[in-house]
Amino acid sequence: MSKLSYRLGFALLVLPACSNPAPADTDSDTDTSTSTSTTDGTQTSVAPTTEPPTSTTEEPTSTTTTTTESTTTEPVTSTTSTDTTDTSTTTDTTTTTTTTTDTETSSTTEAPDQCADGEKNGGETDTDCGGPTCSPCADGGACVEDTDCESGSCNDATCGLPPVGCLDGLKNDEETDIDCGGSECPACADDLACAVPEDCLSKVCTDDVCVAASCEDQVVNGEESDVDCGGDTCDKCVDGDSCNTADDCDSGVCESNVCSPASCEDTAQNGDETDVDCGGPDCDKCGAGDACVTNADCADNLCQNNVCVGPTCDDGMQNGQETDVDCGGPNCEACPGFGLVINEVDYDNLNTDNAEYIELLNTTPDSIALGGHKVVLINGSGAATYATLDLSPLGSIAGGQYLVIAKPSFTVPGGVLKVDFNGDTDKIQNGAPDGIALIGGGALIDALSYEGAMTNVNIAGVGMVSLVEGTVLPVDVADSNTIVGSLARLPNGSDTDDAATDWKFTANLTPGAANVP
Repeated sequence: MSKLSYRLGFALLVLPACSNPAPADTDSDTDTSTSTSTTDGTQTSVAPTTEPPTSTTEEPTSTTTTTTESTTTEPVTSTTSTDTTDTSTTTDTTTTTTTTTDTETSSTTEAPDQCADGEKNGGETDTDCGGPTCSPCADGGACVEDTDCESGSCNDATCGLPPVGCLDGLKNDEETDIDCGGSECPACADDLACAVPEDCLSKVCTDDVCVAASCEDQVVNGEESDVDCGGDTCDKCVDGDSCNTADDCDSGVCESNVCSPASCEDTAQNGDETDVDCGGPDCDKCGAGDACVTNADCADNLCQNNVCVGPTCDDGMQNGQETDVDCGGPNCEACPGFGLVINEVDYDNLNTDNAEYIELLNTTPDSIALGGHKVVLINGSGAATYATLDLSPLGSIAGGQYLVIAKPSFTVPGGVLKVDFNGDTDKIQNGAPDGIALIGGGALIDALSYEGAMTNVNIAGVGMVSLVEGTVLPVDVADSNTIVGSLARLPNGSDTDDAATDWKFTANLTPGAANVP
């Protein structure tokens, strides 16, 4: 608070007493009026009352009431007239000067909620006031520095007016400049005289003059939360330094008024994260809509315009459940060049095997003629063929179309081709091992060896072939007679020529539809 403010405050205290008129004659008419001070120095007069008192009048009473709440100055006037109905004593002249300063409690930084939460927290010196973040405290509030107080004076850790000697416009007692400095008066503003740092609001006294706070003065001052860091002006503070808000910290984390290290669980974007607790080299990948820098920051491996986006079938990348770039899987078109594949097999059912099926899929966008195409079932005991199912009568299979081989009563979705088994039960061997071959044009097109490896199989019209593609399917990846499920290519239609990669057990039966885990 400036010296002018102190002097104005003092003047408001003494002016009414000095200007009271002498007591009026008790037998004469009383000119009773109310003078109201406003903050801009004007006077408002109220017309005098003319009703005479009914009894003796005592000395005139001057009442000055000052109420201070916060930063917004809004004059409030009050009028008091003489009450002549009192049967004992009446004051013929009453002057009430009321100065009320209303203030909305607000924060000087980006933490308005903390400064209005009804609690003493952060860097506050009292509830919702004081410290570097919130508005100064009213008289009676707790304080540490003069700047914590609306009055600009913190005496014995309590806000209030300074001693009268600090309002007399003179440099006296221990003051280092007029009405400031020393052990009793408020600290001095910049450019005023000082003897020690504590004489200055900035806490910096150089060559007996108070110097403005800076971010290189080795003192906590201004809006800093620690020595030369924090606030809106200085660099952010490092881990272990004091802080008032997360913005004071380089890590973006302020816990119990101490800057804390960044982590992937602190609900703040810090460290190398590209969004809150995700992205970068250390945290989990970000979801769709989160910020990113590279594709590697995103769970779906796609960062566009610094935002993670979900996979699409035209983004130029293999992502989501695609089996190749922008094709395959349950959502995109079948990939060209894969051709016709064995896609799903349910060879073992609960109780009686009466719901077995084999599903084929044309993974290309084009129709495939089925003339000369057959599905051959091979028994692992002796590698002998035990069933051959001719696909030729179907003519062709459209691009992306499914074909199901099952018992005659088995129902398939509309648009799905179907070939019937010759019978209803036990049409597919249960393995250890057994195999399925898809042949066409005198060649092996696709194959599956399950519950073991079948590498030397002699198929009529084809010759000796292996039913194992790449790495043999592990024996524990098998159909079950205790759990409903099937063996399926996952992602749907995926054919990398490696059985252990392409085939999985799934509890979701999808004959004539895209496979799902």
